[in-house]
Amino acid sequence: MLIARPFTSAAIKLHPFDCGEPELNEWLARYASQSEKKDNVRTTLLLDEEAQRVAGYFSLRTFELSAADGESAMGRKRRYPVPAMLLARLAVDNDYKGHGVGKLLLFDALQRLVAAADDIGFEIVVVHALHEDAACFYLKHGFRRFLDHELSLFLTTKDLRATFAAAEPS
Repeated sequence: MLIARPFTSAAIKLHPFDCGEPELNEWLARYASQSEKKDNVRTTLLLDEEAQRVAGYFSLRTFELSAADGESAMGRKRRYPVPAMLLARLAVDNDYKGHGVGKLLLFDALQRLVAAADDIGFEIVVVHALHEDAACFYLKHGFRRFLDHELSLFLTTKDLRATFAAAEPS
């Protein structure tokens, strides 16, 4: 059974995590704990309790786009920086790929962000994809590209709320 849990160092030591992206593997193994302690990021682990291993993870943090990057994302002139949330990392262990784990992680992250939007003001959710395959994953789930940064994508808070409102039973 897969279950989402807040980051703990003990959980990541259960089994080596390998998503095929050395940068994401190393961040989880070496830097996630430090980032948690410094309150720089919040990481959620998707644990396979039966196999005692991490199936995937995502990290969220506050973010701010410059006025110019806000214009690139939203297509209109901005006078001030744009308050945002950053989906800083999302990774699935190779053994769990192709089973909907990435979609499950993204849904969990976005659900947390839509709940946070009631208490924290931000206009958009931003993700910086590592490569085009990752960008396509986010595009398939409602994100749009920045006008001049093909691997940077966004979802407006308005669209985020609408997506989850449509998913609620009437």
